[in-house]
Amino acid sequence: MTTDERRRRRFTKEFRKAQVKLIESGSVTIQQVCKLYEVKVGSVQLWVKRFGTKPVPSTIVISDVSDYSRLKELEKENQRLLTIIGQQQVELVYHKTLVDLAKSKLGEDYEKK
Repeated sequence: MTTDERRRRRFTKEFRKAQVKLIESGSVTIQQVCKLYEVKVGSVQLWVKRFGTKPVPSTIVISDVSDYSRLKELEKENQRLLTIIGQQQVELVYHKTLVDLAKSKLGEDYEKK
C-alpha cells in the first residue's frame, strides 16, 4: 500500500473502538494492529488514548547498557518467579487430591484424626 493510499483511508469510530477494546483485553497488541492495518503506532496510541478506559502503556527508555542489563535481569527474575508459582500450584493440587482420596478411603473423619 502506498503512502498516498494510506493517507486517504478513514477508519470509522466503531472500528477504532473495537480495536481499542481488543488491545485492552490483551487479545492483540498495538504493534499487531499497526502491522495488520498498516497504521502508524502513534495513530493507534491516539485511538487508545481517546477511546480506551486504561491509560496508554508508557514506553521503556533505555539510555545505556546497564539499563538494558537490568531490564533483562528483571525479566529473568519474573520468569523464575512465575515458574515457582506454577510448581507451587501443582503441588497444592496434588495435596488436595491426596486429601480427597484419603477422605474417600478412610471416611469423612480423616481430617479430625
